[in-house]
Amino acid sequence: MTLDTPPLHPSNFDHSVDPGTDFYRFANGGWIDANPVPPAYSRWAAFNEVHERNETILHSILDDALDAQAEPGSPLQMVGDFYAAGMDTDSINVSGLAPIQSWLDQIAVARSVSDIHDLSTKLATWGFGGLFSMGVQADYADPDAYLLYLSQGGLGLPERDYYFKTDDRSVELRTGYVDYLTAMLTNIDPDIDHSDDAAAIMEFETALAEASLTATELRDFDNVLNTFALDEVAAVTRGFDVAELVRRHTDGLVDTVSIDNLAFFETMAKLLPATPMKTLRAYMRVRVVGSLAPYLPERFDTTSFEFYGKTLGGQKEQKDRWKRVLAAAAGSVRDQVSRLFVEVAFSPEAKARCDLMVRRLIKAMETSIRELDWMDDDARTEALTKLAGFDAKIGYPDEWRDYSGLTVTGESYVGNVLEARRFEVARKLAKLGTHVESEWAIGAHQVNAYYHPLHNEIAFPSGILQPPFFNPDMDDAVNYGSIGAVIGHEITHGFDDQGSKFDATGELRNWWSDEDRVRFEERADQLVDQYDSYEVLDGLTVNGRLTLGENIADLGGLSLAYAALQVALDEADDAEAGKPAGNSEFTPEQRFFLAFATVWRNTMTDEHLRLRVTTDPHSPADLRCNGTLANVPAFAKAFGLGEDSPLVNTGDNLVKIW
Repeated sequence: MTLDTPPLHPSNFDHSVDPGTDFYRFANGGWIDANPVPPAYSRWAAFNEVHERNETILHSILDDALDAQAEPGSPLQMVGDFYAAGMDTDSINVSGLAPIQSWLDQIAVARSVSDIHDLSTKLATWGFGGLFSMGVQADYADPDAYLLYLSQGGLGLPERDYYFKTDDRSVELRTGYVDYLTAMLTNIDPDIDHSDDAAAIMEFETALAEASLTATELRDFDNVLNTFALDEVAAVTRGFDVAELVRRHTDGLVDTVSIDNLAFFETMAKLLPATPMKTLRAYMRVRVVGSLAPYLPERFDTTSFEFYGKTLGGQKEQKDRWKRVLAAAAGSVRDQVSRLFVEVAFSPEAKARCDLMVRRLIKAMETSIRELDWMDDDARTEALTKLAGFDAKIGYPDEWRDYSGLTVTGESYVGNVLEARRFEVARKLAKLGTHVESEWAIGAHQVNAYYHPLHNEIAFPSGILQPPFFNPDMDDAVNYGSIGAVIGHEITHGFDDQGSKFDATGELRNWWSDEDRVRFEERADQLVDQYDSYEVLDGLTVNGRLTLGENIADLGGLSLAYAALQVALDEADDAEAGKPAGNSEFTPEQRFFLAFATVWRNTMTDEHLRLRVTTDPHSPADLRCNGTLANVPAFAKAFGLGEDSPLVNTGDNLVKIW
């Protein structure tokens, strides 16, 4: 695998491929051939390259921290001790299940659904989802207040359809999952045969899955944002009183909740009393131990990886221990890790340049909205108001999270994880009854970006503002084609098939006329049809409805980035903005599209591809490139492609939304 090949390097290309037939391969073929999926990964992509560099930076800091006397409560102390505990595998193996034995003992003596209810209430304090999950977010109907959200759960397979598909691969995965359940139960108690318990758990989960929404249905905010009084919830969950669990979990602060799928909770409440207690005890053991397997002795970690990593994801081997521990630290004390990263990896100059790019992309969206021929003036005004209200977060937060209520030691790896979960649950619950405050949804070190509809905000952490996404030494053409397209992608999410249902304040409110919504959905349906037609493996096609929001954002994002680049080129005082960098063979416009393709370079195991196509709202990487470019006339112009080119959509096949 490679980490340091610059953008548009000649070795990245495959000149044997016609750019109008497969631009993704033309731009990335050399890189793809040189970068098979590493054994410890299920895919290798530009995102992984950046993540690997970021990890290396943090690894160096943490290695130094092991020999340092850091101030208690400081980022270096908390992350350093967390890391030291995670790397001490001898102590982890000696401790065994002792850190969670009290919970296993409570499961062992459970004799009724009431006992399972009590245990679930206690476990919720420590962040265990178990049968369903709970979280605190802004209220979709009142964005200035917080609301408790309840979501379906309880499944060990990635998505409900995994329990019902009849193709050979799905049957094989279900068999593998039952084997995993058997192995995990045997790890907990090796003295008895657990095959019957594993089969019974599978039957129980299948019944839960039958009442669960699909991944596509879960994308639709009209489906999943539903507010209920707790008395209403109690009336339909008498067999397992969800309302009472919520009251106890929140100390009575909550009288209404949002539930994504009430039918699931009704089914769960009826299913639990009808299920043998022996099965429920086995199920709870697996849910608790399985969720903590990476932090427990090696046999638990290995059993989890054998199914979820190898069988499901196609990984051949585990990642290095230090990488897994670092990921756990980032998930537990996120902002402490981010602070260490930002101090060495993101300059004020880089932040200023990114800020300018964001402002130009927002201006490009404003121009696009003003020029749309399918939107009436009232909706246009609403859209412009929403855009003007965007809160753009760049690099890192102005204020870091306060961890003064959390203690991290070098003594217990799983203990640190559990304390961090307890701290986070308490932190979120404390928000109930208060006014919403803006905060970052992801860490500043992460290789990601997002749009949050409830806050009408876009965020671009310093972790993704690294090469090849953003490179201060590269010309504008390359930067706008890479991170510019990402910025435009997140802006467009505010106006995709789901983001467009929220207004400038973050309220779920229909601000469209019926006619405008129909015209929008007609264009969106064109994109659904386009992506539905792509076959990625024999008999496996992209789900155009599941991926619609991301496909809209990819198309809008690239179009906005191209428009912003033209502004950058026009405003440049000299030739610097259009100066070739990395490869002078191409024009600025060509380098822009080549940089866009570079962002999506990717190799992936078939197992992981199948998993992503089934569950992920993002299209496969090659289609995020080629499928998007086919609807951008500027791409065809830049490379002199005729209308008969496979990557040139024309007439009724050309999709333009934003």
